[in-house]
Amino acid sequence: MKRPARLFVWVTFALFAVALVSFVAVRLSYPYKYSAEIAAAAADYGLSPALVCGVIRTESGFDPDSVSPAGAVGLMQLMPATALYTAEREGMEDFNFSRLFEPETNIRLGCAYLKYLTEKFGGNLDLALAAYNAGEGTVRSWLNNKEYSADGRSLRMIPYKETRGYADKARGAAKVYKGFYGLS
Repeated sequence: MKRPARLFVWVTFALFAVALVSFVAVRLSYPYKYSAEIAAAAADYGLSPALVCGVIRTESGFDPDSVSPAGAVGLMQLMPATALYTAEREGMEDFNFSRLFEPETNIRLGCAYLKYLTEKFGGNLDLALAAYNAGEGTVRSWLNNKEYSADGRSLRMIPYKETRGYADKARGAAKVYKGFYGLS
């Protein structure tokens, strides 16, 4: 084989290796577990599966046994009181705390709650994500504060650094799930 042909083979091989490593790295960093449960709950609540995956990845890293220091539980990191409230709103009569560790139940309740927040904040996803992280009352207080909101319907910026970072991470992860996995 002549030198230019050999160089072409090595460059092609190197590019293929880089692409393969990148593919594996994204699959490991952005897992897509519980796809059937996510697809069903997202469809039932009119949410983007990519957004649901972004929230799950940001909240728990797809660990169904995750419990936060604050007491949030499961894949979508629901606080027990929020989960109970949402289960009652959804007519889930057989709900109990231990069911938050079941992926299907946690995803369903998390989607129901995210849909509730999206509707409460007039379809504003940034506000819904901020409320998912910091609480509905906290976001309402920001909207009522002239320092943070000029119109009472949108925020100039999310005041809490952690919540601002959370919303950015969830939206960013949703973009990866949309682009890499082709989710809507």
